[in-house]
Amino acid sequence: MDILKIMIAAFSATNLMTTFSYLMSMHYNSLFKEPVMLNYLLDQMGLTPKGKWKPISGWLAHYFIGLLFVFSYAALWKYTDIEFGWVSGILFGAFSAVIGILAWQLIYMLPDKKPAAPLKDYYIQLSVAHLIFACAVVAAFKLYDYDPISHLQIESSFS
Repeated sequence: MDILKIMIAAFSATNLMTTFSYLMSMHYNSLFKEPVMLNYLLDQMGLTPKGKWKPISGWLAHYFIGLLFVFSYAALWKYTDIEFGWVSGILFGAFSAVIGILAWQLIYMLPDKKPAAPLKDYYIQLSVAHLIFACAVVAAFKLYDYDPISHLQIESSFS
């Protein structure tokens, strides 16, 4: 498994997704910025670290979640019959959007956790952002000539 290429894909895809969210925030004058929302949420829950790490907690959480999604995509391509490519990437993006929406719905069910943006608008934006994320993962893998199906093979030197 080429962890460096997976990390580069996760970082690039998360950057692209976040850029889209920031542009939509500016265009619609709403808070669609996932790292900002995560930072606020972590702070409300008392889960932000103290000191210099506090302002970037949401960013770290956002990149970590992105990395988990990319590892999940790579594992699905490797260990299932799902072919690596644009169609499966788009399907993964749609599924990731559903997971994201469900996660935010659960968060907003907690006491005193109010949405920072109109939910319908945020969920539409979040869905598009996840499609962009997943397509960016496929593009990064293709750019770096990384086929998760063949490169994730575990080779034994004992055979």
